Amino acid sequence: MLILPLAVGGPAWAHPDDDPPPPAPSATAATSTATATVQPPSGPEAPPATAELLSRTDGVAALLVRLQELRHQAEQAAQESTARDAELAARQAEVDRTDGQIAAQQQQVDASEGEAARLAGEQYRDGGLSGITRFLFSLTPTGLLSEAGDLQERSRSESDVVRELRAGRSRLAALGDTARQARVQAQLAADRARTARDAAQREASGIEAQLTALTDAQRSQLDQREGALADLAEQRLVASGLLGTGGGPATPAAATAVGYAMAQLGKPYLWGGTGPDAYDCSGLTSKAWEAAGVPMPRTSQEQWASLPRVPLDALRPGDLIIYFPDATHVGLYLGNGLMVNAPHTGAVIRVAPVAAMPVLGAVRPKA
Repeated sequence: MLILPLAVGGPAWAHPDDDPPPPAPSATAATSTATATVQPPSGPEAPPATAELLSRTDGVAALLVRLQELRHQAEQAAQESTARDAELAARQAEVDRTDGQIAAQQQQVDASEGEAARLAGEQYRDGGLSGITRFLFSLTPTGLLSEAGDLQERSRSESDVVRELRAGRSRLAALGDTARQARVQAQLAADRARTARDAAQREASGIEAQLTALTDAQRSQLDQREGALADLAEQRLVASGLLGTGGGPATPAAATAVGYAMAQLGKPYLWGGTGPDAYDCSGLTSKAWEAAGVPMPRTSQEQWASLPRVPLDALRPGDLIIYFPDATHVGLYLGNGLMVNAPHTGAVIRVAPVAAMPVLGAVRPKA
């Protein structure tokens, strides 16, 4: 597991030697605290132009930290929401499947009851109350067993019908229990999904509220500072030797995935989005690989947990770069130290340096 704290943001971005940022500074308070709380990442000195830009945008450094914290929280909530929605869909599919089994089983029971009624009618016309008739009206399990045993001695056809009917009713009762449990689990999944969606919406609203309070000058400075820090982090990652070119060229499937992702450039980020008009981070990567005919886990956490790991010095185009210790963001590697991703609420799909966020590691879809 590799965590590269190479770019500025919330605590995950900050260098270990930096002072922690103050809690939740407001847009107006940010300028008075920024210089003391946020420093550029350590390592080789920044190029003069980058150093000058970082110095010029020190006034919004703390605000950038807070916005990055909010973005990360929002993405955590969005990925959780997506996972819970998938759970809900699976639970609902289980309910639907069980309901279908119940309907089919009910048809079998109805058929068996019809056959039993026919036999009972024939025996009644022949005189007396038959064993199968008493079976049909028996209300206790012991009565059912007793009558079934008697019938086996009297008539092979009657015992066959009774056995089928008894098994059918038992199976129907079991399916009913399964359906009730499935509905309870589906309701719990629905509650979890609703809670996760509410959390994601709250976090996204927090970002929007912060951005609304910014002046145009602050927005411009934030964009400049974020870009400069990402470029500097990428230079340091390349200089470290951790990012190699040993993975070789893209496979045909990976090339298709890369082509799909690049065709989405400029489309907006949307939590839970899977296209075609908007995407979240894992929605983009999963759809890109599905376009190449490779089924993919839906969330970045699932992609990190289930796909084969690949070292950064063996990256090849199409690999997935996983970010943050909790694996809450993912981008698609393009080569030459760049990746394409759906960054966060308020942003569009774009190409960025691999080190734009703290790298957890990389995985390779099985193509």
